[in-house]
Amino acid sequence: MSATFWDSFDYLLQNAEEHFLNFRFEKALAEWEQYFRITARKEYESVPAEVARYWDEERFREISSLPGLFIIFLEYRDYYRSKKISHYIYNLYLKLFVKIYTEKFQKTAAKNALLEKGVFEYLSGNTAASVELLEKALQEDYESVTARIYLGFAYLKLKDQRKAIVHLSQNLYFAADQLDSEELYLSQFRLLFGRLHTQLGDPSGAAWLLTFESWYRNWLIIEEDARFFSLMRKREQNERILQIKYTAAERYRHFAHCLFIAEYCRLFKRTDKGLINEQENYMEKLDTLLYARFRKKRKPVM
Repeated sequence: MSATFWDSFDYLLQNAEEHFLNFRFEKALAEWEQYFRITARKEYESVPAEVARYWDEERFREISSLPGLFIIFLEYRDYYRSKKISHYIYNLYLKLFVKIYTEKFQKTAAKNALLEKGVFEYLSGNTAASVELLEKALQEDYESVTARIYLGFAYLKLKDQRKAIVHLSQNLYFAADQLDSEELYLSQFRLLFGRLHTQLGDPSGAAWLLTFESWYRNWLIIEEDARFFSLMRKREQNERILQIKYTAAERYRHFAHCLFIAEYCRLFKRTDKGLINEQENYMEKLDTLLYARFRKKRKPVM
């Protein structure tokens, strides 16, 4: 690819980032402003104001523990998810988090901070180490959506797409409506979610309907896992007790939960036909149209 006019001024961006990462905030702002004055690239016009809006030098300097750093990281991840900061600014803050982690906590963090270390090892580029830590973190907190999110990212980097989709499939059971589009990993999941969101106008409903539609397209991967099955059963039973009048999103969620249990039984507990029938009968009560599509794909249990 041939160089552009803007490329000759990339050193200004590099200088700005270096100043920022070393807490020379005013110098960083000056470099960004100069870069915009020279290139007039609209995407950099708001960078100084955007960085300044969430910059707190004292807070960053006084981080005293890895869990404390992790809490701030999650805040900035939420800023990015809610589009309060751009992709460029989010990546800039990620570089800052990694720098603080490697300088202050990588060698000294407590051994029980498995999730925090696993996420920051992934962000630092130590993918294999992050997988080892996050797998252990998941055993300690089996319902951790965050552990599965970054395990999925790590497995994709290791070119193990199957394991990534296993973790995504479980996250779609636990918390489909809490996942950001990027946390769906693969383009087919993201594109499908986008279409469903456009059709429904409701991100929560679209997320739970995505779970069904992904199953319908044979995209989900459910592995035999007794602990996961036990948690699925407990959640689905609690939903039956707690429901009063479901919204559409809640109805799709419960339908997806019943679907997961029925599919798990078909794959790994084939003799438990009663449980399969129970889940399918409840799916029919929850949504007759979705159930009709389900029934076209699945033959009745004999």
